[in-house]
Amino acid sequence: MSVIRLFKSGEIYPGYLKYFYRNEPDATELPYSEHLAKIMYDSFYWADFWKINLDRTGNFIVEETLTNNELLQKQWAKEHGIKFSGNNWFYDILDAQISEFKPDIFFTNEFQIKPEYKSTIKKKHPSIKLVIGWDGILRNNASLFQGCDIVLSCVQESVDFYNANGFKGYYFIFGFEPEILNRIKIREPIYDSTFVGSLYSWGHTQRLRLMAELSRQVPFKIWASSFASPVRKDYLIEQLSRIRRGKFRDMLDVSRIRKVNQGEAFGLKMYRILADSKITINSHIDFAGNKAANIRLFEATGVGTCLVTDWKENLNDFFKIDKEVVAYKSIDECIEKVKYLLGHDSERQAIARAGQERTLRDYNLEKRFSKFAEFLLSVL
Repeated sequence: MSVIRLFKSGEIYPGYLKYFYRNEPDATELPYSEHLAKIMYDSFYWADFWKINLDRTGNFIVEETLTNNELLQKQWAKEHGIKFSGNNWFYDILDAQISEFKPDIFFTNEFQIKPEYKSTIKKKHPSIKLVIGWDGILRNNASLFQGCDIVLSCVQESVDFYNANGFKGYYFIFGFEPEILNRIKIREPIYDSTFVGSLYSWGHTQRLRLMAELSRQVPFKIWASSFASPVRKDYLIEQLSRIRRGKFRDMLDVSRIRKVNQGEAFGLKMYRILADSKITINSHIDFAGNKAANIRLFEATGVGTCLVTDWKENLNDFFKIDKEVVAYKSIDECIEKVKYLLGHDSERQAIARAGQERTLRDYNLEKRFSKFAEFLLSVL
């Protein structure tokens, strides 16, 4: 079989884009390929790890795009002489990129791409044989994936849902890219315990309460992107709303986190903070149910910090509890275990080492994508 061409239409978090351009304002002056490479090097989320690892198999050529990055996409269009309409730049440029690359497989992790577009993409671009979508947050909504042949998910229940609703589901577990260790400075930890991530009232109720309480009771630093630059008027309106609804504890927790928040941290900065932490805390989104699935499991263990994560019924399928990671079932238990680990250096360090060894051995992305490549070859 000839080399398979896979086009990855990636959606990148708008909050990260603002952060990136604020810290790298000169990136917009670079040619498209260098501009894209600079973003990818920062290692946010999947970065270009699909391309690195699928290309490595020798069976694939991957074209990475960030199709909701308007600055970058319009730069590509300018360099390729592509005309686009002001209100349809997204699809005009995307179509031009697909036409130029002529992929066999189209993958998107975007919900910005309308189901109607995915439903007609094979007719518009006849080279495409497979359309793949991604559901990482249990949307379990077949209508969103019209036109897709395969739906990937990091949650087995979602895979089962799509298999039962006319798609081929594939269980795509997150992993860790070892190259990140070459991009950050590994040194002795400088923080006792940390949390890096988002904290919203919607979807993060338990997480928000946990982080606020940890900050009151243990040496703990928070980098919460969603609290980075609150508009005072909006913040006051939200707090007044909590008072009217009798959500006094939520009001106090939000106020506490806003007071102690260190700011936002994405990409390599996030990995550096994790690596600089004796302990880092993980808490799944509220509607994750009773299943461990999120990417932080592998980001934290991959850089060698001791991960304290919320207990899930399948957590032991990934890591040996209390040997490779530490699990908690309540806020009080989390606080108790953080205090214990901070007082027992050798035990904490042994867990951190074992967790990193497990991730680098079993969950490195080269191994993950090698298995995925075999699956794709079997269905083409």
